[in-house]
Amino acid sequence: MSEEQKSDLFIQQIQNVLLHDWDPINIRKDASMQDEYDAYIADILDILENEQATAAEIADCLQAIEHDYMGLAKNPARAEEAAGKIWQYFEEFLA
Repeated sequence: MSEEQKSDLFIQQIQNVLLHDWDPINIRKDASMQDEYDAYIADILDILENEQATAAEIADCLQAIEHDYMGLAKNPARAEEAAGKIWQYFEEFLA
């Protein structure tokens, strides 16, 4: 698999986690809104560029998005679960 294909797969994995595991506004079943969370992928990638990044930072980012951008209460359990999956995919991406 080329580096570009590997990167594309990683982005798709993040998209899937945001839509199916995180999904704070419950849109996963609405086909017209499948790209609703794509704008937040860049925020996650920015975190992962730092060599000292952690899954906890991703969870904090997801909670900030829920609260600051969506006006929702933070949901630490949901954010931590999603961040853990993203982190696992990130480790696979680096391998």
